[in-house]
Amino acid sequence: MALSTLRHDGFPQTTWVNYINDALTLYFACDAASQKAGNIALNPKVSLAIASETRNFYRLKGLSMSGHARRIKEQTTAASVAQRLFSELPQSRRFVPEDPASLAVFEVKPVAISIIDYSQGFGTSQLVLV
Repeated sequence: MALSTLRHDGFPQTTWVNYINDALTLYFACDAASQKAGNIALNPKVSLAIASETRNFYRLKGLSMSGHARRIKEQTTAASVAQRLFSELPQSRRFVPEDPASLAVFEVKPVAISIIDYSQGFGTSQLVLV
């Protein structure tokens, strides 16, 4: 997913992260020293986009979501989420920091979700407030 955070100067920063979810709550991990982690510490508001891969733009399906990100500090919960993330997305393991203790695990709880389905007509979306 493409995850946008707000930098200290107020400008957005978008990066790609691997994620997993439980219903509408999304989880991702990154280095605790990363700019993304620092941005979230300053301002937990995030925006993200997830889309299906398609060669035909008129069949695009996905979502855009605004929400609040929170670092999971409970060690047992963070370790469980990280283990699940690396189990479901083994390619994520190569992004683990050298010191596993510096891995930061985050959850994102949605505030609003825009469901995108261009197969119903170009630009078709439905806003859902959570």
